[in-house]
Amino acid sequence: MIKIHCIDHVAFNVRDLEKTLKFYTEVIGLSITRREPSKAGIEYFLDCGPSLIGIIQATDLSNNHPFAHEGLGANHFSFRIHSNDFVPMIEHLERHEVQIEYAKKRSKSWSLYFYDIDGNKLEATAWPLEDGLPDNQRVKEIYKNKTWQKYE
Repeated sequence: MIKIHCIDHVAFNVRDLEKTLKFYTEVIGLSITRREPSKAGIEYFLDCGPSLIGIIQATDLSNNHPFAHEGLGANHFSFRIHSNDFVPMIEHLERHEVQIEYAKKRSKSWSLYFYDIDGNKLEATAWPLEDGLPDNQRVKEIYKNKTWQKYE
């Protein structure tokens, strides 16, 4: 059996390549890779740890997003972040007026769901146990409508 090492890249269509590039570089903090040639006006590949994200100019600019109502957990990709960066990431996205669906802190993993400027669903995932957070910082909470609420 062949061993899969990791995700090499994710690529998707965008409505406005230059605006999307600005979002992923200035808001999310990625940079254009030197590993893969980009084609200005057509596509860019961005470094995301050992993986790449490809943004490709769409030719069909209809208003309908193909995954618009497929459920919160479906049709997305996730950035891995450290647990200490989880709340600062929410604050950073809000300062940039990024649409946040919600965030949830579970005992083992934390998820922050948000959207890019084309309505592509993104997630930031943190692993508090792996990151060494103490028990008192691993409370179960949901962040929705700019407030944290505990849950059981």
